[in-house]
Amino acid sequence: MTANNHQTIFELGYRSFPWMRIIQPLIFLVIGLIFIRIFKKRAFYIGTGGFIASMALIVLLVSLVTFIPKFVSLRSSYVSGKSVVVEGIIQNFRPAPALGPATESFSVNGIVFSYDALEDTPCFHDAPIHRGPIQEGLKVRIPYNDSCIQRIDIF
Repeated sequence: MTANNHQTIFELGYRSFPWMRIIQPLIFLVIGLIFIRIFKKRAFYIGTGGFIASMALIVLLVSLVTFIPKFVSLRSSYVSGKSVVVEGIIQNFRPAPALGPATESFSVNGIVFSYDALEDTPCFHDAPIHRGPIQEGLKVRIPYNDSCIQRIDIF
């Protein structure tokens, strides 16, 4: 396998950050603030808007405190080269079942990888269920650290 004729289908970076965990509470924060702004003279709506905004703010802060340090740690280990690289052919591919947990797994040169397509992680997990980029028999190069797939190159 040469480095020149590959396609990178995933790379740990800012695009892989779980942005929806940040955007969803922001939407509710805005809705709460709109309630407070529009219904200035109605105590029930001001209370409801305040409750929605404060709960959204709590969820937003917890999400930021949870995901940002994890992302920074994973990204810095990837950028600094603290990865193990495995190259070979995908074997023992087990796609997610039609019903039940969305866990897929495969192995490359005896190294087993498993991921949940619905998990909020910056590591590889975004395989569309039943039609993802991972297929039996593909030649790949995968840098990984612990259980985090940091990049996938297909040859």
